[in-house]
Amino acid sequence: MRIQIVGAGCPACGNLEKDVRAWLAQQPVEAQVERVDDLVENMKLDLLALPGLFIDGKLVLTGYPPKRRLDEVLREASGTGA
Repeated sequence: MRIQIVGAGCPACGNLEKDVRAWLAQQPVEAQVERVDDLVENMKLDLLALPGLFIDGKLVLTGYPPKRRLDEVLREASGTGA
């Protein structure tokens, strides 16, 4: 699984990355996590809110979600159940 956190280097982007990495540390899921803080690249993605969370190239979340919502999205994407 490839997870990208697209943002502008703001605290919300950093917190989302931290939350994703913490979730992965507690799950039997292998994933590559990367940050994309390049504003030119971000503009190409036409996001309405930052950060954006992409899993395997698909936008799954925008903005900083509650942890329960992030857990739901990551579980669904990883196939680990609800």
